[in-house]
Amino acid sequence: MEGFTVVDAVVAVVIVLSALLAYSRGLVRELMAIAGWVAATVLAFIFADQIQPMIRSLPVVGDFIGDSCELSIIAAFAAVFAVALLVVSLFTPLFSSVIQRSRLGGLDQALGFLFGVARGLLLVAVCFFLYDTVLSAQDIAMIDDSRAARVFGQFTGELEEQDPEAALGWVTTQYEQLVGECGTPAEPVEADLPPSDEGPTLDEIDEQQQ
Repeated sequence: MEGFTVVDAVVAVVIVLSALLAYSRGLVRELMAIAGWVAATVLAFIFADQIQPMIRSLPVVGDFIGDSCELSIIAAFAAVFAVALLVVSLFTPLFSSVIQRSRLGGLDQALGFLFGVARGLLLVAVCFFLYDTVLSAQDIAMIDDSRAARVFGQFTGELEEQDPEAALGWVTTQYEQLVGECGTPAEPVEADLPPSDEGPTLDEIDEQQQ
């Protein structure tokens, strides 16, 4: 077909695969998967500092991390995230299968198909946005001449208007907050000294005599 490139074919395949995958899994399972990622991230952010000593005590991991506080925090974050995501993934299919076996199964799959199409479109739009921002100095004719580039060009412009640098700054702030304790030196504790029993000094005696 005239005007279509390999990029258009790849875009179509990505959208179709995303839609079919979401159709087979259903909307409930897709939403629970997203909620699981969010919950795992929150739990990892909360408990990473508490799991850090345990990570340091592991034989192989502890030797690899060494004395690096940031590496130990990142490893603890990854460990908590993986465990939380694994636990959520065990319960997600059980709950979603109950929905699909009920009368809402057809509706769940239909909504899942629409969700998959929207997810595929969003993924493609983000890819074009990264191409326009990161590889702006390079002109790839196969991408620039594709119909998908013209279709998603408007969406890419809207993303640029939303100030993506602010989102990147937010991510950087969260990372600095996560490893912030590594750069905070321990404050010395001042001991409560008992009051001195020594008598008045020579200067105090001279002042009293005057």
